[in-house]
Amino acid sequence: MSFVLAGAGLRCEHVHGLLRRELERAEEVWADVYTSPFQGGLVECLKKFREDVKEATREVLEGRFPLSPNTLLVVPGDPLAATTHASLLLEAKKKGLKTKIISNVSSLQAARTKSGLSQYRFGRVVTLMYPRDGIDFTESVYLALKDNDELNLHTIVLLETGYGRSMTVPEAAELLCKYEDLCGRTAIAMARLCWDDELIVASKLKDFVEVDLGPPPHLLVFPSPKLHPIEEELLQTLMR
Repeated sequence: MSFVLAGAGLRCEHVHGLLRRELERAEEVWADVYTSPFQGGLVECLKKFREDVKEATREVLEGRFPLSPNTLLVVPGDPLAATTHASLLLEAKKKGLKTKIISNVSSLQAARTKSGLSQYRFGRVVTLMYPRDGIDFTESVYLALKDNDELNLHTIVLLETGYGRSMTVPEAAELLCKYEDLCGRTAIAMARLCWDDELIVASKLKDFVEVDLGPPPHLLVFPSPKLHPIEEELLQTLMR
């Protein structure tokens, strides 16, 4: 028996056979409702397979999660993308529990694929967070972009989620447009990847400040300075 950390993918249809078997055999099933939104709600999705699913809120995940054998924690996307999950896995190993990880589709994988950009040319991934306690986090994103640019690599910018609030592309564009060279740069906005109302569009970053892309989850992709002709053509199909 093991503590199982499983990914549910980006929508309920991504719950595959391996995860379904774990849902049947686990003594206790928890659904992560904190780290990322899930189409239709992750708890509601998992209750199609068993009724006694429990909500793992931020307080549960970061405070008193009941690590024990034959417990299953199901998370949106792919496991271990969030440090919260990595911390739980490490704690389980320190307690001497056997552990098992079940992978699934993640927003990072979907973003690389659906951008039309070469998957071999993505650099460091960064997360843009809301300013808090007088700290502005845009500089770290800007510097990561510049580092990737020097290597002619594409950049995925994840947007903060959790804490009861999820950043949108317009909010991110407004924060990043303090840098003029970013403000006039082409970016790909992705909203609700793999959901029924998925939206993917490319434009100048400044154009996204006033655009309504619907509710989160959102993210941004910045193509590298020099594109392959096929990448360039596919990017043009996304331009608004």
